[in-house]
Amino acid sequence: MGGCVSVPTHPMNKPRKFHRRIIRRRRKILNPVLDGSKNRTSDAEACVTDYSVSEFVHMKLEDGSTSEVSNSTFHVTQLEWHHSKYDANVMSRNEAYFDSVSILESESDDDFTSVHGDGFPLVSNTNGNISNGQLLQYERSSCQSKRHMYRPIAGHIIPCQKGEKPSSGCWSEISSSTFKLRGENYFKDKRKFPAPNYSPYVPIGVDQFVCSKKIHHIAQYLELPNVKANGKLPQLLIVNIQLPTYPAAMFNGDADGEGMSLVLYFKVSETVDEHISTQFHESIKKFVDDETEKVKGFAKESSVPFRERLKIMVGLVNPEDMNLSSTEKKLVNAYNEKPVLSRPQHSFYKGPNYLEIDLDVHRFSYISRKGLDAFRDRLKDGILDLGLTIQAQKQEELPEQVLCCLRLNKIEFGDNGQVPRLKTLDGE
Repeated sequence: MGGCVSVPTHPMNKPRKFHRRIIRRRRKILNPVLDGSKNRTSDAEACVTDYSVSEFVHMKLEDGSTSEVSNSTFHVTQLEWHHSKYDANVMSRNEAYFDSVSILESESDDDFTSVHGDGFPLVSNTNGNISNGQLLQYERSSCQSKRHMYRPIAGHIIPCQKGEKPSSGCWSEISSSTFKLRGENYFKDKRKFPAPNYSPYVPIGVDQFVCSKKIHHIAQYLELPNVKANGKLPQLLIVNIQLPTYPAAMFNGDADGEGMSLVLYFKVSETVDEHISTQFHESIKKFVDDETEKVKGFAKESSVPFRERLKIMVGLVNPEDMNLSSTEKKLVNAYNEKPVLSRPQHSFYKGPNYLEIDLDVHRFSYISRKGLDAFRDRLKDGILDLGLTIQAQKQEELPEQVLCCLRLNKIEFGDNGQVPRLKTLDGE
């Protein structure tokens, strides 16, 4: 038996080798701020009017020809603004804060404002603005987008709800009386009542970051607003809730791994001295200064940090929308809005004008973490009320008051590729 073999009439050439080299081209950045004769027409007008980044991959073939294709990764580097060199009439202090994400994608919505209050300047969709001290790396792929952020401006990720109608993916203010705390006669009747309708810290922003491992003292990696210290209480209270996104295990090892930081920002109320009792003001001062107190034990007294009194309140507002099983309904009814001491899964960090509280859910009990796993996919349909208080242990400290609180409206707690990844100085 024989076979047919096809032979080409011309000799075959060897496959061409190619070398890859990356050439970056950037256009000149024109800054009208340097020219005092140019006035801005609106608050949202761009300080950088002509900005583009193009990056090409040139494939150099062996025969000398080249093939040019677009790279799918863009790197936006920070601009250094030297405010002292600019005329105050041309550029104000608040204009140092811009929305760098809008260069690459628009997420504006008339129903939302990304920040709230005097502590954070309001930012609308701008044309090519880059924030002070902020580096954004944006990566595109065929299936999803990922953002990597260095020193982002605090409070710009999750918008504040505007108006009374609740909307998905935002936060809003709530009354501190939403929570029931120890009443004036609690040590006698053990009854709880709605808390006084005032809290010393009010919400001003919320962020959500993906991280490869827990980020402690997250404030040092953020661009915080400039606020004046009054010498009594920290002007900013930052709550960093560290959430695991890996499956819950009974033996948790080092209790670290891929996760998410939900960061809540509060500022001290302008009328704090008028509405807060002297006793509660003193408790906050002891809490901030990390004082200790004597606690009677079975055998002897011991010194305990005052911060051990910190309690967390979490309330699910709409359990009927969560498709709960009968067992889950019983658990929600039993523990909903019930204050829980945060010890020992908390840590504290002080800055020049802020106090940061880190709440480490990675170290919560197995049952708690397993419950988070079970609810994670459904939390995008849930409305959560979050608050903190300092436990009263003496009659003169009653009634208990809320330290800070806010509401999260249908926030997704899974990494869907849209939550930015916070990059720290060590590259993690």
